[in-house]
Amino acid sequence: MLCALVLAASALLPLSAAAVVSPSPSLAQIMLPAPGGYTGQRSTVLSGSFTSQNLSSAWGTRSADAQKALEQDGFVDGYGIAVVNEAAQRALIEYIVAFAGGQGAMDWLSFAEAGDKADPTYQHADSISGIDPYYGEHNVYPSHDVSDAFVFVKGNDLFVVGFESTQDDILNLAISRAKSQYDSAPNSSIPPAQWPENFKSPASAQVGASQDTAIALGGLIGDVVILALVVGLIVAAVALVRRSRPRPTAPDGGTWSTVHLSPDGGYWWDGHGWRDAAHEVPATAQRSPDGHFWWDGRQWRPVV
Repeated sequence: MLCALVLAASALLPLSAAAVVSPSPSLAQIMLPAPGGYTGQRSTVLSGSFTSQNLSSAWGTRSADAQKALEQDGFVDGYGIAVVNEAAQRALIEYIVAFAGGQGAMDWLSFAEAGDKADPTYQHADSISGIDPYYGEHNVYPSHDVSDAFVFVKGNDLFVVGFESTQDDILNLAISRAKSQYDSAPNSSIPPAQWPENFKSPASAQVGASQDTAIALGGLIGDVVILALVVGLIVAAVALVRRSRPRPTAPDGGTWSTVHLSPDGGYWWDGHGWRDAAHEVPATAQRSPDGHFWWDGRQWRPVV
């Protein structure tokens, strides 16, 4: 009975997912050229194009948490530079991270701020005007080198601009570079209409286009009533199943990964694009003991 109800509900969902998107212009094009005098290249995992695994590896013991957050926030691409001015004994470390949407960039900004402020080298916040949202930080390292950095979001992109020096003389450089990068960057590298939080399935778009006719409105109301009844029955059936069965654990004894669903519940995010939840099952989604259903964070769905 549960299987039949889930299949009935899935029949009401759209059949196609959003296409995978890439930053345009590219992050390399968005990045400002290195300042004059900064010619020496420093090789890091964030130099040039980099992946979410490269970025999360920079978090040391928290790399697993960082990787999970990046996947949930919709990491798309990354690009960075690390250059030095040997004469002034200074370095510039700057990188850009593109997320699928603005909300993902904001979520990572919050995650990064909490992690940076917990670092033992963190001393105090740096302030800047004309940029929002952002956070700034002043760090002092065991070598007595210091750094001033700003992390900010513009559209779906997150920017990190930081200078490091043997002297405490780089705050103004960091402020100037951050403002220039913010002002020159586009409002977004992925159109807002393609952001996950703004995504609308083809079916919902068709409904929106026909809402001004009485016939379409009546049909929409009927579908909503039917869907509400089906969902109610599914919730009741799942509740009975969950009372009688323990929640399964992943094969390695750990916990299952959280599935990132679109607002209408019709699609799940695989880290690069949206996939149809009615026809594709996330590999890391929680399964029922009999393997016939998977948990999307809201309800049990049949494995098809």
